[in-house]
Amino acid sequence: MSSELKKTNLNSVNDLRQATDDQLGQVMQQFGYEESFALIDIKLGLGVATVVIAGLLFLVDKKFTFKESYNITVISIVLYGFCSGLLYLLNFLNKNVKYTGYNKKGRKVTIATWTANKFDPIYHISVTFGDRKQRVVTSFEFTKFFDVIGFFNRDKFIELLGNEFEKVDKKSL
Repeated sequence: MSSELKKTNLNSVNDLRQATDDQLGQVMQQFGYEESFALIDIKLGLGVATVVIAGLLFLVDKKFTFKESYNITVISIVLYGFCSGLLYLLNFLNKNVKYTGYNKKGRKVTIATWTANKFDPIYHISVTFGDRKQRVVTSFEFTKFFDVIGFFNRDKFIELLGNEFEKVDKKSL
């Protein structure tokens, strides 16, 4: 609830986008979706693994000579490269994905958001339902769901998204 009371800088497109992205979880709850943190957990796990590998490699380097630690160093470098490569691949494949959730029927929704540049106050959003069969790509001006003071209007944003979701439901019939 404290995020509702947070005023956003209307002169910063980045702040407006970030404030809107932060509200996606609560907005999608209104449509019956529960957020899934599996992708975030995997990314965090891979990031922590690279830090642990680097830390252990540092300790091995301090405790043993180069000849004694050569095999451990090579294995650590390969593991570090694998974890980093996998993390890069996940970030590349899920570019701009800000929300992943499931409804009670198990239907998956993935939301990717972006802005064209720091001077264009347009919020672009791509909502993918299921396994990429139904997709909505649209854009809204930030002025449609932020008031003149800088507060996020969740009800207006829910209404805007609901209108787009109805278009998808009509197409799927």
